[in-house]
Amino acid sequence: MRGDGDRLSTGIGGLDTILDGGLLPRSAYLVRGGPGLGKTTLGLNFLAAAGDEGNALFIGFQEAEDQLRTNAASVGIDVDSIRFLSLAPDEEFFTGQQGYDVFASADVEQQPLAELVVSAVEAETPTRVFVDSLTQLRFLSSDVFQYRKQVLSFLRFLRDRGATVLFSSESSRDLPDDDLQFMADGVIALGRDDIGASLSVTKFRGSGFREGPHQMRVSARGLEVFPRPSPPESKLTEQQRGIWSTGIAAFDDMLSGGLEAGTVSLVTGPSGIGKSTFASLFVAQALRRGTRAGIYLFEEEMASYLTRTEGFGIELREPAREGRLTIEQIEPMRYLADEFALRVREHVDKEGVELVVLDSIAGFELALDGEGIKARLHALAKSLARVGVTVLLINEIEAMSGQSSISERSISYLADNVICLRYVELDGEMCKSISVLKKRLSDFDHTLYAFELNEGSIRRGEPLRGLGDGLMTAQARQRNP
Repeated sequence: MRGDGDRLSTGIGGLDTILDGGLLPRSAYLVRGGPGLGKTTLGLNFLAAAGDEGNALFIGFQEAEDQLRTNAASVGIDVDSIRFLSLAPDEEFFTGQQGYDVFASADVEQQPLAELVVSAVEAETPTRVFVDSLTQLRFLSSDVFQYRKQVLSFLRFLRDRGATVLFSSESSRDLPDDDLQFMADGVIALGRDDIGASLSVTKFRGSGFREGPHQMRVSARGLEVFPRPSPPESKLTEQQRGIWSTGIAAFDDMLSGGLEAGTVSLVTGPSGIGKSTFASLFVAQALRRGTRAGIYLFEEEMASYLTRTEGFGIELREPAREGRLTIEQIEPMRYLADEFALRVREHVDKEGVELVVLDSIAGFELALDGEGIKARLHALAKSLARVGVTVLLINEIEAMSGQSSISERSISYLADNVICLRYVELDGEMCKSISVLKKRLSDFDHTLYAFELNEGSIRRGEPLRGLGDGLMTAQARQRNP
């Protein structure tokens, strides 16, 4: 499987995207990282992706061939076309108590190993080679200078014979691999940080690439890489922007007609006040217009959500059944944040989704385990908005009433529009209110209105005027007559 144009696929779609199509031929790339992060799996994917392009050769210093084949099969990698050269010590090395009294082990073992590698390369003439790992050559060299010369000579030997080389390293504080990073044409680093397991390309000669870190997972499906969304240039001019409405004139009037296409809106308020129901009005109206929408539920069960919206006269079940509405129940702990973002973008690109509701930000944050919410949400929302998709973010604040911020996650800067639902106390009763706090692209109604959800209907009530001061602190004080 080739990459794009003169690129070579790594066999991992997400990594190819990060590398702008794949690796450059006849170059040597270092894969570095700690144990268990997927270096060998990445190398096997790279070799298996050769297809009919040419032969693929695995040169290993640690694992026996049968063990490598078993491990590859467990993650679904077909290695039947790969030639294995295992240079790992067998049991006879231990049982035979091999040792050297006069010569250093490096002087005795280095030459046979080199002859085996040369013989395999000349016999197979591989177009792809994975070496796992070049760190082992360090122990067969008399000094650092000799080791570096051997590595450079080895890589040149492979490239001069038409091979693209991937090689791994085992780095530690005592045995750093800085020298290998300098010698490589590119460096792919696997690691763990505050977003979990991640992949970063830190060097890639002759090409651009997407900077990381990018989330990844090593599982029974092998190594999966999820490129971090990178917001493109905006495709919409102000003249091209359409308007998304609720279909209810009173609400649309507050928004000067509705929400502009390609904007990000924050619907914020405490639990149970009606944020999701209000957002579903935009979805229902979009479906009436014949456009596609996507709803991603992180908290409420889908059956409950569909039944509840039906109770307010908002029909979503049938459009979802017909395929006109994408609605998914998202289990936060199942998805990585970048994996979820990639899924949404695929729905936009392949299914034509133009309106996305993310319900809620708290669920998205749970997928991140509380880390990096601003950067990840910014990348997702802006990537969608700049290709013309309108995004509604449902945000829950903890305060039921009283003074509170728009968002307790400091993400209000991201929103082009902010719609605030909150409780206010009037005559000893808690009432719901709705107001528009921000709208970047047009004017809006600054009035605070009653918001009513009852008897199967959703409506805007009367303006909360003339009732006194302090409504926004949830405690109205009657003005002096």
